[in-house]
Amino acid sequence: MDSYKECYTAGVRMRSARGISGPRIVFECIMKPEPWKILSQNVLLDRRWMKLRVDAVALPSGQVLPEYHVLEYPDWTLSLCVTTGNEFVLVEQYRHAVGKLSLEFASGMLENGEEPVVGAARELEEETGFLAQNWTHLGSWAPDPSRHTNSGHVFLARGAERTGVLDRDDTEDLQVVLLDREGVVEAIASGRILHGMHVAAFYKALAEGL
Repeated sequence: MDSYKECYTAGVRMRSARGISGPRIVFECIMKPEPWKILSQNVLLDRRWMKLRVDAVALPSGQVLPEYHVLEYPDWTLSLCVTTGNEFVLVEQYRHAVGKLSLEFASGMLENGEEPVVGAARELEEETGFLAQNWTHLGSWAPDPSRHTNSGHVFLARGAERTGVLDRDDTEDLQVVLLDREGVVEAIASGRILHGMHVAAFYKALAEGL
């Protein structure tokens, strides 16, 4: 309630926006949340692809959180790949954290200093054997901004053909799956595609006119 009073006292910014059912009025608080102050940082675990640290932070209210855990990951890429036959290229693999098979678009961590589009093309070829002619950057988003430091760089790859060379890691047990647009929609609805970033990437591409 105090936050509401502060917003009301400071005033609001009013703007017009178009919703699904037509124009609507949006009220936006002028006062923005303040960043937290870092009091200390300690690394608990440091590995090649992941670093776990614990921060002591002070909130704007003055409250101190002595243990706030943060995971540092490298940035990664996601390739929403469409073949010359208008099929989407996906891979199915087991994801241990959720204990399920997961149908996903080709994705993977960027190498140190690697450009996102270069990494996206590399991962696509390594995992599926497909090479694409046209690449479009759809956006870069934080998968979990509350706990993770990295971003996912999403690309639309068109005109793809299976003319590349597979080069999978020893731990990668993947099955390449080709689906049309309706098949992808059905896979999302059924939960076969369960990774949130991959679902968002697909519908972002549709919103862009794919």
